[in-house]
Amino acid sequence: MMKPALLSLMLAASPAMAATIGTTQITPTTTMGQYSYFSLNQINDGISNDSPLNGYASGFGVVSGRITLTLDQAYDLSSFMLWNDVNISNEGVRSFKLVFEGAGGDELGSTGTFTAVSQFAPQTYTFGSLMTGVKTVHLDVLTSSLQIEIRELAFNGTVTAVPEPETWTMLLAGLGLVGFATRRRIR
Repeated sequence: MMKPALLSLMLAASPAMAATIGTTQITPTTTMGQYSYFSLNQINDGISNDSPLNGYASGFGVVSGRITLTLDQAYDLSSFMLWNDVNISNEGVRSFKLVFEGAGGDELGSTGTFTAVSQFAPQTYTFGSLMTGVKTVHLDVLTSSLQIEIRELAFNGTVTAVPEPETWTMLLAGLGLVGFATRRRIR
């Protein structure tokens, strides 16, 4: 049986740190083009309150397509936040799904279809289960009104720190001592 102190040491060696993943952690790409000065890098610049002048707008008349969101490292994702377009014609996203990939390009799963509305506040879409080890997310816009327009997006998730080699050495040595002590008691 593992000692409580050793279990605590093991849990402390790999803490999970909650984070909002946005701005510098996401690199967006797409082949849908852009309308006027609404560039793709504005969907993760951290500015969500100056609508309708900040955000991404696809080429005029493009109502569906894929935006690939490459994360700076692998994350365990729990939800997606979307600040949808709110201008006069409400050209924001109407329905979409997310496809998740790991660092090796392997598909980890996808969501069902989500429905979006145009509103100033962000809409949060919680996943049915935690998506672990995600490095790339494909935002597949299924429908929109007139064209695709997004003000901002982000994810909620955690980064699991990998213990340093010295920590692993201490953990293994501790397990060895526990095993040695247990063996001595059994005799």
